Amino acid sequence: MNAAPTKFASRSFRFYLLLIACVAIGGTCGVFVQRWYANYQTIEWQQLQHSLNNLKTENDELTRQLNILGVELDVARIANQHSATLLQQEFTNQLALRKELSFYQKVVAPELDQEGFTIDSFEVFNTHSENYYRFALVLLQYDKHRNTVKGNIKITIKGSKNGEPSQWDLSNELVSEQRALAFSFRYFEILKGEFSLPKDFMPEQVLIESQLNQTKWNKRHLDRTFSWEVLESVQDACNT
Repeated sequence: MNAAPTKFASRSFRFYLLLIACVAIGGTCGVFVQRWYANYQTIEWQQLQHSLNNLKTENDELTRQLNILGVELDVARIANQHSATLLQQEFTNQLALRKELSFYQKVVAPELDQEGFTIDSFEVFNTHSENYYRFALVLLQYDKHRNTVKGNIKITIKGSKNGEPSQWDLSNELVSEQRALAFSFRYFEILKGEFSLPKDFMPEQVLIESQLNQTKWNKRHLDRTFSWEVLESVQDACNT
């Protein structure tokens, strides 16, 4: 009568003991698995952090190289602009020197069979005042004897006003009180002055008429027509 309950209790005890052992083993395994997973995540995070640091370092290096290239490009661009400016200045200087050399060659070394005088050039320069201009008229003498040439100049500016042909005597438009353009020279002379034009007048041509005081070289007058062209900067006519 007492053997069956004792045998049942013994089986129950072993069952619970096995259950406790399984739970203990399972808990231990779970702890180990959790630690392994945590360690795996740590290693993975460290690898990702290392990769991120490498990418950041590479990005910083590429950015630095890009900045260096940008600076070098800017320096090269500035150098090219400076070189282009120097070349343009040198070209302008060479052109001015050639023009000046040609001018003085005509003055000091004319052809022996060439006599007389000529209206060499007429240039108009802009000023800082609206509709106000400066002019420079260059006269030359071609004569091996170099006698003094005297006379007067009349400058007429032709154009249009209100759609109709019109012209202005420059001597009437001079800013100064000078009303006559006289010349007296042996080699060359530069006549200069400042004048104004009406706002509604559109200049097109400039007629230069010269009148000698005495008849020389079988003539007493010389005329020449120039196209109206205004230079942006005021320059000395001797340097043009």
